Amino acid sequence: MLEFEGRQIPNDLREIIDPKRSVLLVWDMQNDQAGGSFNKEALIRNAPPLIDAAAKAKVKTVYTQQTPFLWKDEATVWIRRGMKDQKVDHPSKLKPRRLHGSFGWNIMEPFKPRPEDTVIDKRRPTMFIGNEFETIMSNLGLTTIVMIGCTTDGGVEATVREGFNRSYFMVIPRDCVGTYTEEGHNAALKRMERFAEIVESKDLIDCWQR
Repeated sequence: MLEFEGRQIPNDLREIIDPKRSVLLVWDMQNDQAGGSFNKEALIRNAPPLIDAAAKAKVKTVYTQQTPFLWKDEATVWIRRGMKDQKVDHPSKLKPRRLHGSFGWNIMEPFKPRPEDTVIDKRRPTMFIGNEFETIMSNLGLTTIVMIGCTTDGGVEATVREGFNRSYFMVIPRDCVGTYTEEGHNAALKRMERFAEIVESKDLIDCWQR
């Protein structure tokens, strides 16, 4: 630790991800997001050992499941965005969104949460809107968010930026996040270097196993 003005500042990865100060955020590892990632096989290979290491180190683990509003309940700006993305000229032509309990909504089998983990449904691609995540962080006195999941250039990047601005240490194992294209994945990791520690999962596992 570095000493500065009467405070201690974590100065290496082991100090930053101390289990007493860290949460593992497993982000949208759902069948239709993780299942559609260009690096799906790498996620299946790399993420479960990290999740297990967190559990053994008694790191609090929080899962998210993206559960969007039905179009009839959605904000007009999101409806407009959906029309542009789907190239339709009227909201009635939009494809139905992912439904709670559907196959696409469910978390992929290799990443299933344990009974003691917390699972949060959310509506937006950031962890800091409309849910109790920050209350959990405050209750447990946590200051570091280790984030894995999908998508790298969507909710992962958005949460990293907001988390940094809210004074959380953000840590991203590059081999445990994914998105639909390799180009989008690599570009997002490069952008996040300003706001997060970008590491390999084995480095986190080594720290948590000590």
